[in-house]
Amino acid sequence: MKWSHWHYRFSFKTKILGLVLSVSFVSIALMAVFTSYYYTESAKDDFYTIAQDSTARINHQLDRYFTQMAQSTYASIAGPLPSNSLLGDNPESGLLQKWLISGENFNREQEALVEGIMSKYIAINYSNVLGIVLRSLDGRLIYSKDHSLSHPMIESSPWMVGPLSDQLKIVPSYYRHEDAVVPAYPYITLIVPVFDPNSLKLIGNLNIALSITEIQDILGQTRLGKTGYFFIVDSSGEIVYHPDVSLAGRHVEDTALGLLPFGKQDAVIKRNGEKILMSGNRSEVTGWNMVASVPMHEMASGLDFARKATLWVMTGIIALSLLFIPRMVGQVVQPILHLRNLMKRVETGDTKVSAIVVPGRDEIQQLNGSFNQMTSRLNKLIHTVHHLEINEMKLQLRQRDAHIQALQNQINPHLLYNTLEIIKSIAFIEKVPTIEKMATRLAGVYRYTSKMPGSEVLLRDELQNLHNYLDIIHIRFDHFRSNISVPESCMDCRMIKLSLQPIVENSVKYAVEPKNGHAQITVEAYEREGDLVIDVTDNGNGFPEEDLERIMHRMELVEQQSEPFAQEESVGIINVHARMVLKYGSAYGVRIQSIPGKGSVVTLKFPKKINP
Repeated sequence: MKWSHWHYRFSFKTKILGLVLSVSFVSIALMAVFTSYYYTESAKDDFYTIAQDSTARINHQLDRYFTQMAQSTYASIAGPLPSNSLLGDNPESGLLQKWLISGENFNREQEALVEGIMSKYIAINYSNVLGIVLRSLDGRLIYSKDHSLSHPMIESSPWMVGPLSDQLKIVPSYYRHEDAVVPAYPYITLIVPVFDPNSLKLIGNLNIALSITEIQDILGQTRLGKTGYFFIVDSSGEIVYHPDVSLAGRHVEDTALGLLPFGKQDAVIKRNGEKILMSGNRSEVTGWNMVASVPMHEMASGLDFARKATLWVMTGIIALSLLFIPRMVGQVVQPILHLRNLMKRVETGDTKVSAIVVPGRDEIQQLNGSFNQMTSRLNKLIHTVHHLEINEMKLQLRQRDAHIQALQNQINPHLLYNTLEIIKSIAFIEKVPTIEKMATRLAGVYRYTSKMPGSEVLLRDELQNLHNYLDIIHIRFDHFRSNISVPESCMDCRMIKLSLQPIVENSVKYAVEPKNGHAQITVEAYEREGDLVIDVTDNGNGFPEEDLERIMHRMELVEQQSEPFAQEESVGIINVHARMVLKYGSAYGVRIQSIPGKGSVVTLKFPKKINP
């Protein structure tokens, strides 16, 4: 059995059940896949929308916080008004600018005033300010009082290295983890440019070291899922803030965070086999990226429930299918099985069986109706075949009878043409040429009839025998005339032996003899619509009406294959017609046209067959 026919090994019921269960399973599986996909995509879109909004809002809060911090330092940088009519000169007026411009001429007392101004700013304004450092163009530094910014771990702070900035900058300063005693977050340095009030040129930077607690407070107010969080990465890829203290100051590529989305970008990364949703938003003020991170399963918490529900639904459908579908399939298959059993009975020869047909659109019932029509037609066909077999047997018997009848209607030629040869010899000796010629021609006719090699001969041979016969008629009647017109293209056509001479002999009997030889017989052969047609025409008195009706009736009975050959039938029109119909079918045979007093035309129609 071919592999493509493997399904034929199973019953129809099994195939339907398997198909239904397969379709159900595939449908539920596809539904689960598409539900999971679209639910996940929806959860991702919701996260990206929420995360973009949250990170943008946090960035805005941080930007405003740093901007307000910078603006609040302008009064401290300028100091009190330089003079007052009531109080007199104020020694702190413009003191920070003066130190930056000519700080080398300041004494220790004046430097203490500068330190005090910065310390007052810390005490009055912000508790999260760790300290302030004033840096001049020539690299001189002055610190606020009570600061802890001279620790070795801050030697790489912005006020220690790099050029002065003429714009507001926010720079994170990291602790080196190997130097820290305990894990701690880095501080943030707010670099405020200071300008000469007279020339408006940059004269120094005011570096404000801020604790990261403000960022912690802002980020701590926003949550994503159960374990989601926000963290900050600067433009170089180093972590500014992360809930895990050990990651602060490290480059993201050196951590388990992997590649992160920068700017307004969204991404899904895998961490320890778990999908993590991430969304970033860049601050225009700080240049930092605020990144939101949350595990996928927390944003798509309903997905597990949907998967479990789908599994339970699938299990329920399969259980119900196994319980009910076999019964339903059984009801569908039962009529098919019944029809199969009826077909087996038909195979054994019982064609009288019939199926019950219920009117409707059910295909099985329609098939039952077709089955009944088939058995009905099969019965008719069997009866027809049986009838044809009987007719075939009758036909064979008729052919045998025709052959025997043709032989019986012939004179025993052996004795006859031997006797004719003796007559011919005596006529030759006695010098009677007429008798000699007649005996020769008559011997040729009977010699031709005695040879029965087959049922068909060439038209050429049949015409030669006809010439012999007509020579005898010419000797008998001096005034008799005959004409044979046959084209060469028809000479090799095959026809039933001894079919043309009996027709001409019949014309002699009914046309020539009644007129004592004063008559003419014409034989013409031609092709018409692919058949060979031979017309035998005479100018006699025509067939008597009663004789013509009798002959036509007998010919119709022969065509119906219901008329046996009578013993008294001669080798004449009916005999020739019967043999032609038996050989070639009812479309061929003999046709008669007779006009009383003017003559008759006998037409023989053969299928044109050329000798190969």
